[in-house]
Amino acid sequence: MNGDAIVPGLDERAELTRLADLLETAKGRELALVRDGIETELPASVREVFARLVQVLASGRGVAIVPVDQELTTREAAELLGVSRPTLIKLLDDGEIPYSRPNSSRRIPLSGLLAYKQQRSHSRRQLLAEMTADAVDSGMYGTPANSDERDVA
Repeated sequence: MNGDAIVPGLDERAELTRLADLLETAKGRELALVRDGIETELPASVREVFARLVQVLASGRGVAIVPVDQELTTREAAELLGVSRPTLIKLLDDGEIPYSRPNSSRRIPLSGLLAYKQQRSHSRRQLLAEMTADAVDSGMYGTPANSDERDVA
């Protein structure tokens, strides 16, 4: 992907956490940058990106900033999904994820890949909820392991 990862240093974590807390309390309010006495208000979209960016960095994870219309190689797309390249190719060939083929190699739009990833996460959560409900209904989950146990005071 175009965009090198930005990884926070260990010495920055406390400062980033304080900044994330400050941004959380300032949510919905105007923010501005001040340099040499000149104040420039941050647009809402920049405030949102900035808050998310600081939150991720404060958690110790790195980030890479890429435009949504960015196109990825099959290797990059597979890494982003956490699947093998052959698995990704199958998803592309099955029409699960949109792609183009401007030359001999496939290009996957980041927006399409992220939409697939979100849909996949939603489907997994829904399936897990159904499986949990089935387990509760059948008494395999959510009940004491031994119903003969007595409360001891």
